[in-house]
Amino acid sequence: MLKKNKKAAHHSISSSDHQKLLNQNSIFAVKEAYNSIRTNLLFTQQGEKCPIFVVTSPTANNGKTINSANLAINFAQMGKKTLVIDADMRNPSLHKLFSLSSRNGLSEILAGLTDNITVTKTDIENLSILTSGKIPPNPTELLSSPRMDKLLDFVKEHYDCVFIDTPPINIVTDATVFAQKATGYILIVKTDTTNIPELKTSVTTLQTINANILGFIINDTNSEKKKYYSYYRKYSRSYSYNYKYTYGSDKR
Repeated sequence: MLKKNKKAAHHSISSSDHQKLLNQNSIFAVKEAYNSIRTNLLFTQQGEKCPIFVVTSPTANNGKTINSANLAINFAQMGKKTLVIDADMRNPSLHKLFSLSSRNGLSEILAGLTDNITVTKTDIENLSILTSGKIPPNPTELLSSPRMDKLLDFVKEHYDCVFIDTPPINIVTDATVFAQKATGYILIVKTDTTNIPELKTSVTTLQTINANILGFIINDTNSEKKKYYSYYRKYSRSYSYNYKYTYGSDKR
């Protein structure tokens, strides 16, 4: 059963988070960057009614969660009924970004503690969140369970697109379980946080499991950018596209 919560009044987004989340006051270059990414991602649907995009990063502190949120916001702004799933059950933060309760979320559904799929509508039209729930002892096992497959089948019938925020792929294997279930992967990379060998490890991991790498988002391009761009250009010939833009100094 799909249960939708209306966002309570005290769940307003903080002023600091407003500076990170995409909105009508975001600078033009940032909005256009997300519009460009959205256009490219729409070409990857290949007739899918509801594409599923997995967002991950090589290591921590690359900005994957804020990018998961902003990509979803961008799709919602064009009228797509959009769901973001917080599958980073080891270090969940999507609920904090939107000031939501994380109770009765993904972990409870996958552990069989509830039959209700409780999503929360945000203040942003067409955008809903499925929070992580209580931190479980066995995230990888839960994410690779038949219940996760059933959940994805279910949400695909109710939404136009789904974004899944997952843990860093070089740290734990959680993100890899979606390789055969998702439209593809988007790698978030912050140039002063992740080095080239770490990125190569991520790419190799995804290639090994035959995952579809849709592209990169380079987050905060101020440092060592020549070296990084050279590497991304090399891979842009193999993958559909890569994305380059500068956006703040987000910690997630």
